[in-house]
Amino acid sequence: MKRLALVERFPKPFWWNPNPDEPWDGDWPVLPENADERFPELISDFEIWREKLERPFRRLDHEAQLLQNRFWRQQVTLIAGGLAATTLGAWQAASGGGNKGIAAGQAVLAGLLTGLTALVRGRRAQQRYLTARLKAERIKSEFFLFLGRVGGYWGDDREERLWRQVEDIVDAEGVL
Repeated sequence: MKRLALVERFPKPFWWNPNPDEPWDGDWPVLPENADERFPELISDFEIWREKLERPFRRLDHEAQLLQNRFWRQQVTLIAGGLAATTLGAWQAASGGGNKGIAAGQAVLAGLLTGLTALVRGRRAQQRYLTARLKAERIKSEFFLFLGRVGGYWGDDREERLWRQVEDIVDAEGVL
């Protein structure tokens, strides 16, 4: 039975932390499993990916997944908290008001949500996720330029140029 899209996209629990060095559920391989058989003339280029580039790509991809999941968790927490505060306010209004316990609970919850909102903004999980995702995709993009022998990857030093470019991408400011 297929799960609902909302449940499928729901944030993973705090302890979810797949190993970046191993494929995991939701992982999209850059090279298909049968790439060597389908394109034997590119086997040496595929080996460069597997030996030198796949590890930095997977680490950034893994980091992006974790940060995206953290951002989603934060947003779901804020939405659920807002729903709870609104429900308390509606209950207070429906009961005619004057219930100090409900009012106090709503005030405390609203205060906690305000603090949580400030914390979420300060941690910048979405910005960090987008930066890590961009770096991972740039590594993949550079590999495909290398594979096609375009964009400066057509000379004898193409492998060295690729490695320098990947190092620059990984070392660029903005992540973690």
